[in-house]
Amino acid sequence: MARSARHKRHIHESSVAEFRLVDCSGEKWSMLNSCDFDRKKAFFVKMVIVAASALVVIPFALTLWLISLLSFTYYGFDGPFYPISPLRWLIAVCLPLYMSMDAIHKKKLDPLGAILAFVMGVIMTLSSYSHFLCLVAFFYTGSKLTRFRASRKEELEEDYKEGGQRTWVQVFTNGGIPALYAAHFILETGFQDHPLDFSNYYNTTYIALGVMSGIACCSGDTWASEVGSVVGTQSPRLITTLEKVPRGTNGGISLVGTLMSFAGGLVVGLGYLLGIFMTFSQDMLHNSPPQWPVVLFGGVAGLLGSLFDSLLGAWFQYSAYCTRQHKVVHQASPTTEHISGIALFDNEGINLLSCLLTVLIMPHICFTYWPQIS
Repeated sequence: MARSARHKRHIHESSVAEFRLVDCSGEKWSMLNSCDFDRKKAFFVKMVIVAASALVVIPFALTLWLISLLSFTYYGFDGPFYPISPLRWLIAVCLPLYMSMDAIHKKKLDPLGAILAFVMGVIMTLSSYSHFLCLVAFFYTGSKLTRFRASRKEELEEDYKEGGQRTWVQVFTNGGIPALYAAHFILETGFQDHPLDFSNYYNTTYIALGVMSGIACCSGDTWASEVGSVVGTQSPRLITTLEKVPRGTNGGISLVGTLMSFAGGLVVGLGYLLGIFMTFSQDMLHNSPPQWPVVLFGGVAGLLGSLFDSLLGAWFQYSAYCTRQHKVVHQASPTTEHISGIALFDNEGINLLSCLLTVLIMPHICFTYWPQIS
């Protein structure tokens, strides 16, 4: 009897286990189907948005091209603008649109930030392919580095945001001044392309290097902060006193961060040089000054902009160490110990000021030293 009872209990437990296995498998299968449906739905919605955008964007681009063509036909060479090919108009609208939608999909930008980035991308592309490639180099490398050692950044940064999603304010403070310079470039050139040549095209060269320098400044600062804050074992030093400070302190500099700021600017300079090779023939470049120094000056702009950012941050951003959270914070409390700075600007304000200073200074440096380098 005991053996029979044990046998029945074994059969019952096996049946229950089998039922649970089937139930779990069914639940798992249901979840997989649900996830697959969500992916298909997201893909379908994205395709609908792309199709609808194309129906609006293509006619819009062609309309702008017709306006520029009619303006040139009516005013001739005395008019403010020269006609651009329909392909250029299409590229100027479609590429920034794709990048903005991709940024929203991957949560690199919020919707308002993506809209502003789209407008800036259109202006950059219409002004010059070089300007647009500078923006692309900064945006994609910065987005990748934002995710570099993210867990460590979360431990160090009080206002850490997962994924590094940027708002419209951050987009404006990083790209607003270069975009305004690019718009000025369009008004100065009337959609014409010129190589970098202070002797023959002083104004356009000056403005173009302002665009490049502004983007290189933001790129250099991004590379320095995203990599320098989590790489290396030595504590950073405050730029104003050279005293050791905790990681995450505004105005803290390190050897790694300084080198990365130069590298971030170099990448933007390379983007500009690539745009030059895409735009001009070898014969035209042969009769122009060497264009390669723009890469080096991009590195200098990245380094200079990062130093401006650190100096302004040390003076005008409040930094304190919180003994409860064990990290640097930007607001005073009973548990904080002041490190440096006053609470006058936030990160966005400092970024805007450092970009402005770099844009104002770098073209003069380029004009002074370009002949010696070449």
